[in-house]
Amino acid sequence: MLAEKYIGKITEELESRRQALTAMSRTIWENPELGHQEFKASKLLTDMLSENGFTVERNLLGMETAFSAVKKSGKPGPVIAYVAEYDALPKIGHACGHNLFCCSAVGGAITLSKIQEELGGEVRVIGAPAEEGTVPNYGTKAVMVNEGIFSDVDCVFTAHGEGETVIERNLVAATTVKLHFHGYGVHAGGDPVLGKNALTAGMLCMSNMNAIRQQNRPCDVISGIVTDGGLVSNTIPDSCGLEFSLRSDTSPHLDRVVQNLRNCAEAACLVTGCTYDWEVVPNPMKDTKSNHQMGLVLAQYLDSIGESYTQTDSRNFAWDVGDITYACPTLGSYFKMGPSDIACHTEPFCKAAGSQQGFDGMMLAAKGLTVVACEYLLNEDFRKAAWKEFEETRK
Repeated sequence: MLAEKYIGKITEELESRRQALTAMSRTIWENPELGHQEFKASKLLTDMLSENGFTVERNLLGMETAFSAVKKSGKPGPVIAYVAEYDALPKIGHACGHNLFCCSAVGGAITLSKIQEELGGEVRVIGAPAEEGTVPNYGTKAVMVNEGIFSDVDCVFTAHGEGETVIERNLVAATTVKLHFHGYGVHAGGDPVLGKNALTAGMLCMSNMNAIRQQNRPCDVISGIVTDGGLVSNTIPDSCGLEFSLRSDTSPHLDRVVQNLRNCAEAACLVTGCTYDWEVVPNPMKDTKSNHQMGLVLAQYLDSIGESYTQTDSRNFAWDVGDITYACPTLGSYFKMGPSDIACHTEPFCKAAGSQQGFDGMMLAAKGLTVVACEYLLNEDFRKAAWKEFEETRK
């Protein structure tokens, strides 16, 4: 690994910033903000970047809490981007650990910028709000990809929290679909023959989806809820709302699941005489697959410092980083930041995100990803291998 001679410098630089990064992470943890409302977090992150020589563009793509921070070396070389996310969850705060790994991104980028003064290239931090699917217009990394934010980027690094370190985690494609069935309400004991029961249409739609589960792939995940089932039991419901979370291992496979749901809705309407409205969320998430060549370099670094890890696994989570993995070689790794049995989106996970173990995970992510970024700057063969894999598997 050519970056080996820079590991000491990377470690020293990041350790000199441990106190400042920890304080910033703790402040973000103590002040959780929902997606598109992360004003304090965004300001803290961009202020630190600006103080370290980055040119900051706030209100990126018209999103108030999104940003881009750039530092150029003045020498030719790759464009390397770190991606930060910093939104919290309703009620339970930073139970996804975003307060930790947005600071990893900032600390890593500042450290890499010191090396780039010698080696060339450009480092960026892209601040992407609203990762969590709890607010309208979530999944902003997909928007950024579509708007060309990563079109001239050579590689991307980002991190997430977990009870273990996983270098390459394969995640699924996902979307949310909202349906609203419209019927005709009449008194249930008077002239029910005149009614068109929207609730029945909704229940048939759900039953239809259950009936075709045998034709689903093992990777297909369908989870539905009733959001509106009528007002009173003595009147045939003229309205029924459903919401489905749909997942599959790839975007083409997810398209098939979405079409199946539409067929089930239309069949339900054919039987009941109802009609329906259909809404798919604006930013469906593509499947996430980290670049294996980049993951192998991170494994070398973790081996050298005696850190345990899993090289690769697969989960049914979805992450809008997936869209970036279709734009350029990307390493989105999970780093241990709490006990091995913690589960994301729980109170224990939130507690871990504000603990010393969490802050140590934050620093490990910053060091590990920056070592890989340094190797990318130094090693032309490595760059070619990463892009060869990307072009063969993601384009």
